[in-house]
Amino acid sequence: MSLWTKIAKNEIKLRTNKFRNHRVLFFIILYSFLLVWAFLLAPLLFDLFMPTFVEAIEQIDRAVALIIEYVLMAVFLSVFIYPLNSIYRRTEIGFKEIILASPATAGDIFVGEFIGRLPIYLGGILLFTPIIIGMLNPIFNLNIVQSIIIYGCISGLIIFAALLGSIVAAWLEHKIAKSERARDLGKILIFLLSIAMVAIIYSLQFLFDFLINNPQLRNWLIFYPSLWFSNIILYFIAPSLLGRYILNIWSSTTLVIAVPLIIFLIAYKMADRFFTVEGGIEKISTTIKRENKFYFLIRKSTGHKWEGLIITQIKDFLRRRESIMKIVYLLGLVGILGVIFSNLGITHVIVESIVVVMLIMIGGIMYGLLFGSYIFVGSKDIIWLYKRSPRNIYALVFSYLLAMLIFNILMTLGLTIFFAYFFNFDLFTIIFFFCFYLINSEVVISQAVGIQCLSPSFEEKGSTMTTNNLLLMVFQFIPFQFVFLIVLIAFPIPSSPELAKFHFLMPLLLISIGIALPLLFLGLKKLSKIE
Repeated sequence: MSLWTKIAKNEIKLRTNKFRNHRVLFFIILYSFLLVWAFLLAPLLFDLFMPTFVEAIEQIDRAVALIIEYVLMAVFLSVFIYPLNSIYRRTEIGFKEIILASPATAGDIFVGEFIGRLPIYLGGILLFTPIIIGMLNPIFNLNIVQSIIIYGCISGLIIFAALLGSIVAAWLEHKIAKSERARDLGKILIFLLSIAMVAIIYSLQFLFDFLINNPQLRNWLIFYPSLWFSNIILYFIAPSLLGRYILNIWSSTTLVIAVPLIIFLIAYKMADRFFTVEGGIEKISTTIKRENKFYFLIRKSTGHKWEGLIITQIKDFLRRRESIMKIVYLLGLVGILGVIFSNLGITHVIVESIVVVMLIMIGGIMYGLLFGSYIFVGSKDIIWLYKRSPRNIYALVFSYLLAMLIFNILMTLGLTIFFAYFFNFDLFTIIFFFCFYLINSEVVISQAVGIQCLSPSFEEKGSTMTTNNLLLMVFQFIPFQFVFLIVLIAFPIPSSPELAKFHFLMPLLLISIGIALPLLFLGLKKLSKIE
């Protein structure tokens, strides 16, 4: 057996360590749930409102090619930049260091770790692809072969983007680890790269409008990998949609197979040039002589009781370089959805209400996963410190939630302005989106923190972290799928757009609050007794 296969198996075992006695059963339950969503719940959900959605958009079949291309472009970029979030992870005894004495090469380690993450990508594929199929089916009445082609193309797209992102992240980590100067330059480079990726995603909005008026110029984008995959999808659902491209079905298929395979083999053979097997980035201490105006404003607005704790949490959060990248990633990912929906030309008030609610729910889920799950990472000693203090562990948890609330207000304000521009929100929708996006995000992060209190994870990539994130997704997706279906089927939808928004959102939000409060209460109670 090749060494990289052993490393891949160990990677999977490490990520599912908490279920080591029932690992097979865990995967059966997890993927059974995903398959039920993919082949039962998603088709039912989209069949309920997509016909109305299609009728509300005139001549959607003419724009479907650009819509598919745009969505896959955005997905490719989002998956590509995701591995950059882990560059500044904190490590104690690195897994790579443990296997340095083995005959495994850098290529074995890199490929093994990448293959070991494939179950995660498969889960993402089963979550995302049914959405694409659900949107296309009312327009083209897809058959089983076309659905299989779409699954294959999106699977290849996500895995290829993850491979490229992993290579770039490994190269940056390799360069950054060499010297302090390289670390400083790397911090700036990674931040600028994240900003650039999001800027490119947003620029696709203007590119989309430009290509609608100048379809012949789409051939200039043939170098972009996502177009190879979208070309195959377009050919199999409607060959006429591919007629204006230089790349035909055969050249696109060749590129889809050959380029990822060549890059994968090159990465395996030449991994020692971009992949480091040394430890993580060392922590560098800095001294700030004067507090800036932002912290001064926080002190004035939070009061004497909480000011010190909240500012400490904010400073610790901002010192983690990956935190800024997570903010950029969250804003970019949620913003992508807004741009995509704005390009669809939605005019039906009920459909618009559903879209606004979906943005609120998806934004909350991403916020909880990216920020709520990391409250105790690298803070094991801090827990004991707070336990010995008069204010107990409650001060640590609530100060973190308040600190995240400050960042959430700023992010929600930015997203509200952004969506108001692209969606042309009226005053009511602006207020509705800002208030309930903020509330829902805080509810979801309370769920995430409650789960972490029940089972603290002090490492970013441990099995406990994986389990906690899966639990949060279950608490969010199950109500979203079942309750949303019940609301659509069993209850009449108000004709007023204002009432429709409350009609769709309030059941989901109330259930989420009903889950968050017990989780947080029980989590704090258990964490207070931790020994």
